[in-house]
Formats: sequence, C-alpha cells, structure tokens
Amino acid sequence: MKIAVFGASGFVGRNVIETLKEANMEIIVSDIKEVKNGGVDFIKADLLNYNEVSKVVKGSDIVVHLAASPLPISIEKPKLNARINIEGTLNIMDAAREHGIDKIIFSSASSLVGDVKNNLVDERHPCSPKTPYAVAKYAIEHYLRVYQELYGLDYLVFRFFNIYGQYQYPESGGLIPMVYRKLTTEGSFNVFGDGSQTRDFVYVGDVAKFYLKAIKKDIKNEVVNLGTGKGATIKEVVKVSGEVLGIEPKINYLPLRAGEIGNFVADTGKLKKLFGSVPETELWDGLRETFEWLIGGK
Repeated sequence: MKIAVFGASGFVGRNVIETLKEANMEIIVSDIKEVKNGGVDFIKADLLNYNEVSKVVKGSDIVVHLAASPLPISIEKPKLNARINIEGTLNIMDAAREHGIDKIIFSSASSLVGDVKNNLVDERHPCSPKTPYAVAKYAIEHYLRVYQELYGLDYLVFRFFNIYGQYQYPESGGLIPMVYRKLTTEGSFNVFGDGSQTRDFVYVGDVAKFYLKAIKKDIKNEVVNLGTGKGATIKEVVKVSGEVLGIEPKINYLPLRAGEIGNFVADTGKLKKLFGSVPETELWDGLRETFEWLIGGK
C-alpha cells in the first residue's frame, strides 16, 4: 500500500509522516515548499496546479490530505483562502478519481460547528461556520460526500479539535506553544475572560496514530470527531503548564473578546465505535512531551 501525504511541512503532517515511517508504510509526501523528511520521497506541488497534484497522487492507494491555507489568512484574504482550500482540494479529488485511489482521508475542523448548542459536540451538531476557513472546511465535507455519491470516491473525514504537540511553534499562534513562550520568558499569561472556557486538547502523537489506524482499517464515508472527549479550561492549561515547567504562573485576566465561543468538547462516541478507542494521552503528559521538544529547540 502506498500513501500520498499532502501538507508535509505542516505541524500535523510532520507527525503523521513520522508515524507512517515507523510503521514501514510506503509514502510519498508533498507540499508547496520542500521539506526534509529523512529518506521519504518528496514531490513539490501547488494545490492549484492540477498536473503537479496528479503527479503526487498517481500510483498511490490512499491520499492523506492535511494541506490548508490557515484560518488567519482566511480573515485577511478570504478569496485566496477559498481557492487554495476548496479548489485545491477539488484538484486532489479529481486526481484521485483519475488514478483510482481507494480513499481520501481529509482533515476538517471542529470550528465549523460555530455556535455551540449542545456540549458535548457530536458529528450531527448543527453547523454555522464563523470564518471563511470554517466555511471552506464545511464545503469540502459536502464535496466529498457528493463525489462519493456521484463517482464512488471513498473518503474519511477527521474533524480536528485543539491539537498540540511537536512541530507546533509559538509563531503558529497556537495556545499551548504561546503559553510555553510567555511562561518561560515572562512568567505570566493573558487570559481573556475568567479562563473557564473549556476546550478539548488532543496530543498530536495520538492524532498521528489514528491516521495509521484509518489507513489500515476499512472505515470509509464517515465524518468523525478527533478529540479526547475530556475538557480542560484555559486557566487549567496555564496552571498545568506551569507545573510541568516548574514555574508559578501569573495569570492576567483581560475582558472577554467578542465572538469567543463557550465550552467546546468532542463527543467521541462515534470515534470509539469505529476505531475501538479514543486519544488517551493525559494533558500533563502531552504538555511534558511538547515542552521537552520545545526546550530542545528542534
């Protein structure tokens, strides 16, 4: 079995590639900029160039699609973001049709839910995306369904919750690497509101393992939450981070930002039913692994 991975330079992509390599999977990886992945075949490809995309897909059995124009770009340049995320994904899907790919595994975003009406959040929760990025992710989920119905192209969608871990740098704006930077340089962190907002933090090593399971198992044409089912408040993340780092954090409470969503935790019932397990790395352990990596300056 040969796996094509788009988004090779991304935070999740690099972890998935390492896990597939350890499992001795035959893989070919791609991104718009070249990355070194230790002996893995790399093809540079722009998602908006069909011929380049097709070259990556050809000869593969399964496509892992992790490439995306990120949320901040969608706010600044919504049209460009839509082209890359929607048109680029359609190029992957059309190439998959052309070359007879068995399945596309797509990374979607739990943020497409928008207004949280029921917590825990299951896959049937009403969706009202609040950013162009989330709109694009939701549109792609529907394109995948329609392509399956029209052309028989199978897919599996993982809706990501708050993933953290190795290769996520503070420059990404991710909460946990930002907490690390602020605590190690200033000993404090700014929290908007009272810090009681609950999120579902998922260690990237667990996420990568589920991609390996998804490749090996015949699970298809499903949308599945990829979370832990356990919530942690923002304030708790800061305090546990301080414990791991040996720092007593000072929390600066600031006014709640407009548009801030409330509690948001994955219902993992479907994930457990399909895969027999859920991500299990505890927050303290995941933070320790992450901070050790950041301290190592890799």
